[in-house]
Amino acid sequence: MIPPLPEGTTTHAQPCPGARTGFVFICPGRHEANRGYPCAAGTGANLNRVLEVLHRRRPELFPSPSRWSYVITNSWDRVEYPALTERSVPTETEVLAPDNLERLAREIDGLERVVACGAQAQAAVRALKSSGRLRAEVAFGRHLSQRSVNMIPGGMDTPSRIERWCDDLLAQWPGP
Repeated sequence: MIPPLPEGTTTHAQPCPGARTGFVFICPGRHEANRGYPCAAGTGANLNRVLEVLHRRRPELFPSPSRWSYVITNSWDRVEYPALTERSVPTETEVLAPDNLERLAREIDGLERVVACGAQAQAAVRALKSSGRLRAEVAFGRHLSQRSVNMIPGGMDTPSRIERWCDDLLAQWPGP
């Protein structure tokens, strides 16, 4: 069940005042355009699975299993899907454009931790980090689309692949 969307939620960004952790994905697609919030379909279902695992394993970093307790945004704020734009993701050049990076920097400003999911998200977060515009600790993971999750080696099904994804992420932030 989806609670009322936080004020300021758009197809590409879900703000969460007071959040310490955020997730950056690539771009909104057809489902996000239809539902009005980021990570609305399969990617969102996998994000929910990831947050349950991360909360269970590292509650000091992930204090809630609910996606609504985190900033969720995208490295590109425009909706992309083949029937609309003849592609499903932006180019790295588009993502790294100064005005786009400035927008992303504003959306994740003040976070202590940022998880970048997918190649374009990782490129944008790396650019912000290397330029000093992002002070947060950063971890990188593959995108959470079902297609991407299905390619995680060593897992036999979605739950085991999600556990592997979480292993890789948490290895970047060693525990106490």
